[in-house]
Amino acid sequence: MAPQPTHRVSKTSARARPGAAKLKASTTAGDRVDSDVLLAIKPEHLANIASQQKNHEYRKYRLRDGVERLWLYETGGGKGRSAITHIAVIPSDVRRTPGCVPTTPFGIGNDDFNAGLKQSKYGYPILELYELVKPVALAEMKGSWGMGGAPMGWRYVGRGLWEDRWGDGDEREDKVKRVF
Repeated sequence: MAPQPTHRVSKTSARARPGAAKLKASTTAGDRVDSDVLLAIKPEHLANIASQQKNHEYRKYRLRDGVERLWLYETGGGKGRSAITHIAVIPSDVRRTPGCVPTTPFGIGNDDFNAGLKQSKYGYPILELYELVKPVALAEMKGSWGMGGAPMGWRYVGRGLWEDRWGDGDEREDKVKRVF
């Protein structure tokens, strides 16, 4: 599968803005973390995942094998915070299709997905969920991490953001709280 296109910043505009070095660096394909993607999610769906009533995240697109974390941007609708608030851990090589989601344990949306009643074509089992100690608000996404706006579809997480909010594990307990 071809790599997902990334947002590009011109050299002129990057030099003109504060934090431009970080912005420019975070937008190159070589500076992304291929195991982590950013997705937008409605607050009610995130609440169902956090309560473990929903155990799969369904999407129209297939994430490539090797993706093992979903960074969830909680949209502003309802009680949403318009921020990246949670990171869900998924199996790196399980991409379920309709009819293949186990019926037990029960999960919201699983029966409809299995019956082909959803627009989504791929299901991603949620194994663990972490809440960011310091959520990434939209202004920080734009100003510090080189994102053009609220996520639509999916995109890889930049290495700088990954290291700042997840990292290799030595100080992870200061960055995230395990929900389950």
